Amino acid sequence: MENASANPIIVALLCLLRCLVPLIIMLGISYLLKRLGLIAESPERPEEPSEDDNPNNEKGDLAHGNA
Repeated sequence: MENASANPIIVALLCLLRCLVPLIIMLGISYLLKRLGLIAESPERPEEPSEDDNPNNEKGDLAHGNA
């Protein structure tokens, strides 16, 4: 058998393609599903309660280290 050494640049490119091609395919499918309306947008994050909403001005309870 002949000694066939692979060029390191070719090996690096093939490794990169092996990782990037599935990623591009998955992102493309996700984009198409969103465009078709099969995936709904995530709901907005609820607002954090302000300190003024706490009528007793308590800073926590036993679970938070305040007894």
